[in-house]
Amino acid sequence: MRSVVLTGISRGLGADLFAQLRGDGDRIFGIGRRFTDEQVSLATAEPSRVRLHQAELADPTTLPSADTLREFLADGSGPAVLIHNAGVVEPVGPIGQLPEAAAVTAVGVNLTAPMLLTNAFMNALPPGRPARVLFISSGAAHRTIKNWSVYSATKRGAEMFFEGLRAEHPGLYVANVNPGVMDTGMQAALRASEFPDRDRYVELHERGELPDPADVARRIIEQHLDQPITSE
Repeated sequence: MRSVVLTGISRGLGADLFAQLRGDGDRIFGIGRRFTDEQVSLATAEPSRVRLHQAELADPTTLPSADTLREFLADGSGPAVLIHNAGVVEPVGPIGQLPEAAAVTAVGVNLTAPMLLTNAFMNALPPGRPARVLFISSGAAHRTIKNWSVYSATKRGAEMFFEGLRAEHPGLYVANVNPGVMDTGMQAALRASEFPDRDRYVELHERGELPDPADVARRIIEQHLDQPITSE
């Protein structure tokens, strides 16, 4: 039984990761600003299997401490997993017209929170415990897209942080995961924004070619959690 720390579980890819991991029998420590009624009911009915931690990821003071994570991990004996799923695409717009508050929030959610949460997780990890750390990134981390400068920069910066984690801990499975486009609320927000590639995303949606996040979640679990570490 894996013990999984997962951010952004209330909707989209995070909600499907939560559902499928729980269905696999894993223990889950869910972190987010909000949770679904079903998730709250599960945490009440199965506190040993599902724990919820309400946090505003842009505010570091609300993140779980190393002691809190240590307590969660100590109750399990299987591999420990940290999945950074939460992310924000806003602000979308040209440099010079970016709302400062939205830019600060994006840096907090997409970059600072993954760094601090990983730091706490590594501090809490029992010696010798097999572990995996996944960062849900984006193709935008490696491609210049006009009006996406903040999103691209935060994803690229976080990827470099996790490259550093891999270098420091060669025995740790670390992956920057590009899930590709999918039919989520983030895509809806992009279609409502103005940027040069917007028509491509509108056409994908209109043609019904955006993958279901449940399928993407299944692929991520199969490729990065179910495979032996020695196979990477």
